[in-house]
Amino acid sequence: MLIIGAFEHSIELEEALSVLENRGILRKSIMVVPMDTDSTKSTQYISRSWDRYNKAIEVGMAVAPAGAVIGMSIGLVLKWGPVFWALILAFAGFAIGLGIYLFVNKSYNRHLPKKLPEVTVIVQCSEDRSMMVMETMRKYHALTVGHINEARNE
Repeated sequence: MLIIGAFEHSIELEEALSVLENRGILRKSIMVVPMDTDSTKSTQYISRSWDRYNKAIEVGMAVAPAGAVIGMSIGLVLKWGPVFWALILAFAGFAIGLGIYLFVNKSYNRHLPKKLPEVTVIVQCSEDRSMMVMETMRKYHALTVGHINEARNE
């Protein structure tokens, strides 16, 4: 008989495994499989900070032309003329857009997810020990417990 239990990665999992071994379940009869909840999350987390700076540069580049237009308009009446004021306010607009975006999104996905992936435990045992294995898994906070009667093709 196969008993299957799903646990969160925690100390209860370790306790359940040690109790099963102490109650006579052989280590070779226990299979522990850590589950990958979403394979794209790990690669997305690595590139998030890079994406944050790319987006900040995009916002800065979008605000820069507005600064240039304003600089050109006020440069018509100021001493240095429209070209210099357009360049000055374009750089200022870029810096303001970049700074505001980074300030507003400063805590954007900096931390790893709090919940760890699940672990599946598969125990092969005889039918008379199956209730003990399932009760042990439930006692140590298994998320789900199931069993399969092994069908023999003879």
